[in-house]
Amino acid sequence: MEETSLQCRYCHRPIAVPASRCPWCGQTIMVICARCKQYTDDQGTVCQHCGAPLEPDRLEGVRIGVGLDDQMARLMADRRRAHLLASGVVAQYITGFFYADAQRRTVLVELFGLPMDPRREAAALLFAAIAYLVERDYCVLHFTADGESPLWTEVRAWDGQEISLEGALARQAGLGQTLLQALRRVIAEETGAAVEGEPLARPRRRPAERPFIRPAADAIVEVARWTVLPDHQEREACREIYQLLVQFVRRDPARARLVAEEVLEALAWSPA
Repeated sequence: MEETSLQCRYCHRPIAVPASRCPWCGQTIMVICARCKQYTDDQGTVCQHCGAPLEPDRLEGVRIGVGLDDQMARLMADRRRAHLLASGVVAQYITGFFYADAQRRTVLVELFGLPMDPRREAAALLFAAIAYLVERDYCVLHFTADGESPLWTEVRAWDGQEISLEGALARQAGLGQTLLQALRRVIAEETGAAVEGEPLARPRRRPAERPFIRPAADAIVEVARWTVLPDHQEREACREIYQLLVQFVRRDPARARLVAEEVLEALAWSPA
C-alpha cells in the first residue's frame, strides 16, 4: 500500500501516514501485523505486505508514536484525550448545522445567514468552539462596559484535543485579553498574520520553507477538520452539539449575537 494513496474507507479523506485510526474521523482502519510490523487493513484476513494470516501486534500502543512527525504525534496523543468537541462535530457534519427551510432554520443560520461559504463556515466553527468552552466551564466571558469586547478568562485548564479550535482558544484564556484579541491571536497562529505590530507568526504545522499568510477562513476550517473526535454516532453527536449551541444562545441571546459579531470582526481583520 503506497502512503500517498491512503484513504479512509469511512470518511474517504486522504491520510498522510499509516495509522491505526483515521486522523479525520477517528475510525479504526488499520492494525500492525505481528509478523512484519507494518500497518495493514484491519478488515483483511491476511497482511497486505507479507501475506501472513493477519494477527495484530499487541504492542501497537507502544510503537504508535515511533517515526511520526510532530503533527501526527499530536494527533495520536489527541486520540487518548478526545472530547466530542463542538467545532469538530460541526466541521464534520456542516450541512446539517446550516439547515433552513420555509419554517425552520438552525441557530447558526440565524446568526450567520446563508448561503454557507468558507467565511460563514469558519465563523460558525469559531462560534461553536467558544460556546463549547463556556458551556463546559473551561472559559467565561466577562463584560466590563457597553460596546467593549468581553474579557476572555480561564475557569479550568484545557484537557482536550491540542489540535482544535477549542484548544487554541483555551490557550488564549486567562492572559488578560479580550475575546477579540484572543480570536485575532488564534487566527494569527494559524495563518501567519501579524497581531498589533508583532512580527509575522509562522503558521502552525507549516514547514519553515513555506512562510506565507494563509486565508483566515481556510486555516480555521482546516484546524476543525483535523480535530480528532472520539468514536461516536453521527445522529447522537450532532444532537448533543446542537443542543449545546442552542443552550448557549438561549441563555443570553444578546451575548450570542455579540460573540458572533466579534468572530466576524476577527475574520475580517485578517489581512489574508
